[in-house]
Amino acid sequence: MDYLVKARSNADIGQLANRLLEYFGMSNRDRVDVLACLKKGAIWTVRGEKRLEYKIRPNSEMGLDDAVTEYAKGIITIAVKRSVHDDALMGDGRARNTLAHELGHAVMHDGVPKARQTGAAGSTRPKWIKAFESAERQATVFGVKFLINDTVADTLPNTEEISVRFGVSYQCAEIYFKELTERRNRAASAERVARLAAAFCAPVPDPGPPKYLNESCTSCGQKTLCPSGSKFICDTCGGAVDRFQDGDSLDP
Repeated sequence: MDYLVKARSNADIGQLANRLLEYFGMSNRDRVDVLACLKKGAIWTVRGEKRLEYKIRPNSEMGLDDAVTEYAKGIITIAVKRSVHDDALMGDGRARNTLAHELGHAVMHDGVPKARQTGAAGSTRPKWIKAFESAERQATVFGVKFLINDTVADTLPNTEEISVRFGVSYQCAEIYFKELTERRNRAASAERVARLAAAFCAPVPDPGPPKYLNESCTSCGQKTLCPSGSKFICDTCGGAVDRFQDGDSLDP
């Protein structure tokens, strides 16, 4: 069930994910051991540190839910289907995403408001909830940020390699790679603008001494004529004369 929560940008969510990685001692890991995180017994949240209980329940008991996050005073419980736990243990990307998603709920949220508990079931976002205020979307973004190391991912060329390297679902890798591509495009655009600005502001090089035509000015007779648009300008007397057709000459 999706529900309305405090608005957060992707960048804000990324900072929270990094904070939790630091808390769990996973900041510099290429591949985050999400199951080890769930078994720590405590978790940092935006509401302070809480006791964390990780429960593996029979599939039949969980029904349609792969995992759920439950809140009580000072305690957060993340319950997961046995099959999802086992898949995550084997490194399945979708299962790992599911668990990281629930960690996102634990860190950022505190449960469905009672007034909204009869809302749309599942992860479908009601039209009245904006994307940046959606609990489900925020948790999805958190999962992506939590499992993928930005520094390493920036060196990878495509979605598939990101999926394999970090043990995430292809869909998760697609979300991340789209954002990564947008960042790269913005960086490239900013670099082009900086180059153009630098070129525009660069001092104009000294052109050196003027190069005169091998023609004489009809006013002063000096060979100091320079082309200027459709005229010749004399540097000596300042006079202007018309250009001549091919074969014509100012001198007899």
